[in-house]
Amino acid sequence: MNLTSPEQNFLKDLLEKANKTVDDAKLAEYTDLMLKLFDSNNDGKLELTEMARLLPVQENFLLKFQGVKMCGKEFNKAFELYDQDGNGYIDEHELDALLKDLCEKNKQDLDINSIPNYKKSIMALSDGGKLYRTDLALILSAGDN
Repeated sequence: MNLTSPEQNFLKDLLEKANKTVDDAKLAEYTDLMLKLFDSNNDGKLELTEMARLLPVQENFLLKFQGVKMCGKEFNKAFELYDQDGNGYIDEHELDALLKDLCEKNKQDLDINSIPNYKKSIMALSDGGKLYRTDLALILSAGDN
């Protein structure tokens, strides 16, 4: 199986955080196994929610907002607010304001020093540093109404 670079990079980052190093062959083997275990829709790629299951709990930003619901109108308004340049995705700089506001809105305790870690975790799951509308919808559990 030809493995995609984002999944390998994600796994390599996780291993490095655990102070583990592996050669390219082992990384490919581990990535293949990771896909078999976590690629629930069998599309050969890990989506944001599938990758989130791999993150350590203390670093898993997605778990902080599990159960947070937003209707479709609220979600679209929020996305447009934080996509300040209107390019269709939220980048690393736009993500700062989103994280702070999400925590305030949902009365989550947020250590200001943790924001860079949350941001790094989210950006590791994003598509090349771009958090698209569908990715953000998964995080916020946006509904249809």
